[in-house]
Amino acid sequence: MTSETIAHGTSRFGELVLRRRRRGGDAAPSTVCELISNGVFLMDSEDPSTERRLASESLARVSHPEIVVIGGLGLGFTLMEVVASPVPRAIHVVEIEGLLVDWALQGLIPHARSALQDPRVQVHVADIRAYVELLPPGSVDLILIDVDNGPDFLVHESNASLYRSPFLQRLLLTLRPGGLLAVWSSSRSARLEDALAGVFGQCDEVAFDITRDGRRFEYFLYFASHPR
Repeated sequence: MTSETIAHGTSRFGELVLRRRRRGGDAAPSTVCELISNGVFLMDSEDPSTERRLASESLARVSHPEIVVIGGLGLGFTLMEVVASPVPRAIHVVEIEGLLVDWALQGLIPHARSALQDPRVQVHVADIRAYVELLPPGSVDLILIDVDNGPDFLVHESNASLYRSPFLQRLLLTLRPGGLLAVWSSSRSARLEDALAGVFGQCDEVAFDITRDGRRFEYFLYFASHPR
């Protein structure tokens, strides 16, 4: 298995690296993209099923999810799944790292550019916390958060506030009655589940198994609906 760096840059958040590696035998080789932040693995494209399920499960849980906010672009799999649905009429992608947006628009991240070019998509290079402060109450149907590895394995400690009650309360205010917040986490987090239940009145935790580099991992999605 060989790996090569296809993009590298430094911003005020530190070092960001996009790598590509080949896997599999000669009969069925494939390419895997990896995203590394400050030397810490964020994600790869080997098994993006939970990133896709973040979108598909959420879309299925909301009646008429016309306005969707995605916190975190990543490798674009959540966005691709939202774009595949004809229901949303406005999809807002909020990504704090401008380098990542640039690489996606340059076509360095497979399939992400076409998703970003969907006419319903607007990209905001911004902190999701600052962005939602600008949104009117009750203006969003669905919010998907996949900004870090989850509250218990943070790449950037400043993201801890994303999983705490004050910010979750702001998200609740932004959602319409019946709207949904969904959060991705690389590990089970009782603290996040308790915080969501405390703000929304309930929380649904769903675990998913994935395989990466021949090893099995368990990732988690947390769903909390705005009380009607």
